[in-house]
Amino acid sequence: MTENEEISDQERQILLNRLHKCLFWVGEQIPNKIYIKGKEVNLHEVVWEIVNKTKLDEDDLKNIDYFLELLCDKEKEYDDCLEHDHLNCEEAKELFDQAAGVMRAIMDLKELTISSKRKVIFKNRQICNDVNTDEWDTLTEDIKQNEL
Repeated sequence: MTENEEISDQERQILLNRLHKCLFWVGEQIPNKIYIKGKEVNLHEVVWEIVNKTKLDEDDLKNIDYFLELLCDKEKEYDDCLEHDHLNCEEAKELFDQAAGVMRAIMDLKELTISSKRKVIFKNRQICNDVNTDEWDTLTEDIKQNEL
């Protein structure tokens, strides 16, 4: 198949099956930027800031839960596109990588919402004392103002 040809139904199904295998997201790269509700989000930076924040308060946890909903919607959007859109090989691969990276971000953030896991994570990690949370702070402001 050439790069400009649409992927076959079989190739499409292989990509979707890979995407939904257990622990598939391990080792995947979180995308630098994605668009959620028309706004550009520096996803890699936001996840890094949240994971490295020295303490998460109740507002953070509430915002993480909401952000997780948005990310799950985005992952579903990628899934639907991969399943139904007319895609060539290159487009399918890019969409697959984006979906896998969003799944990785979801899993990283989900662990922080479970109290027992959060305690273990915070106890055993190397804390970055000089974490700048500008991206997370901006995102939470957008959430509070219902702009995201």
